[in-house]
Amino acid sequence: MNSIRSTSRMAVGTLLAATAVSCYILHKRHRRKKSNSDNKHDNLPSSTTDDPTDDTNSNVDNNDNNNFYKQMGIAEDNLPTHIQREIYKERQRKKKEEMISMKSPMYDNIYMLDQQGEVLCTISNKKANWYIRKGIGKWSSFKKKDNNINNNNNCKEGEEEVKCIQLLFEHNRTNKKGSSEEVYLTSAKQNICVACGSDGYHIRHYIVPYSYRTMLPKEYKSHMSHDIVILCPTCHVDCEGYSKRRMKDMESELRLKLGPEYNVSPVIEDSHLANIRSCAIALAKWKDKMPREKVDRYDTVIREYLASICTNEEETNDILNTKKELTKSQLQAACGVKYRVKNPNYVPGANIVVQSLQDDKAIEQFILDWRNHFLDTVQPRFMPNGWRVDNPVACGTRSDWDEDDEKLGVKSWFGNTAFL
Repeated sequence: MNSIRSTSRMAVGTLLAATAVSCYILHKRHRRKKSNSDNKHDNLPSSTTDDPTDDTNSNVDNNDNNNFYKQMGIAEDNLPTHIQREIYKERQRKKKEEMISMKSPMYDNIYMLDQQGEVLCTISNKKANWYIRKGIGKWSSFKKKDNNINNNNNCKEGEEEVKCIQLLFEHNRTNKKGSSEEVYLTSAKQNICVACGSDGYHIRHYIVPYSYRTMLPKEYKSHMSHDIVILCPTCHVDCEGYSKRRMKDMESELRLKLGPEYNVSPVIEDSHLANIRSCAIALAKWKDKMPREKVDRYDTVIREYLASICTNEEETNDILNTKKELTKSQLQAACGVKYRVKNPNYVPGANIVVQSLQDDKAIEQFILDWRNHFLDTVQPRFMPNGWRVDNPVACGTRSDWDEDDEKLGVKSWFGNTAFL
């Protein structure tokens, strides 16, 4: 009877562990499945869709992982250790969300008008004040009902005028009238996560990874905010995982093509210094539990190293005197020995990738590929109005947008609705 009970208890324990693993996988994919199931609402009018900033939705998404298992009747102590580690890491990340997030909204949505009073784009307060200081712009306003402003949420209900800045010089338009690029530039942008719609903590996310973007020619990053979006910390972590895997694959493929001289380790490790550090750490932590012979051997290795770097003869003799025990500071010096140095022949992966882009056409395709990768992996539902994959990638270039492009499968956002 006891053996049957013991077997049944083991079976129940195994079942609980398997259930915990399955629930963990389902819980990690919950946000993605919710996003896919909500896609059917994208084509409905805004009045019938759920509010992306609804606190009830954000509270569900921000629940601690442990609460999920408690609802399943599984105590945290009974979970597998790797799931307990994930719960701990998630808690620590939640604690740091406020610290790593933006301290102010990304979009101020200050409209900039040309001399004729037509809207050119939306800018930040900092940029607007720069125009004022330079004497090339002035504060102005326009009536909301007299201007066709896309997604105008810069006005409070009942207000008739919107504060803006008007240029005092003739401005040359580079975007096509009525194009998606113009819609993107003139639309007020919402300060919410473009993936899940959360209006809590936000992180500035670069669709083209920052390590690549910073090395591109100036025209591909100056005055080009199209590929900078808002993500909440949770969505940012997921997106960074996808991006880093793609970056690693790209860099590994290029290293193989370029030859063995590019396929080297970023650091050079000195095995002798590594052994000294290992011996010092062992003595500092487990000296009392180690065999005496091993303690003496490790002690000799450390003394020889410390004596070799000592310039004072008296101190050298004191170190080599085995009748005196090594001091705490001497052990710390041995523990902190630098056994790894940068490899001068190593070329960072970002440099290899950017250097492989031979001309403007290759750079343009590179940026478009990253835009498509962002859409395929993150599946955002709240991109800014007018955002399109094929919008210009360089400052000063014109858009070749045409309404017929919709039939070709170009992903676009108008009124927070993506259509193919």
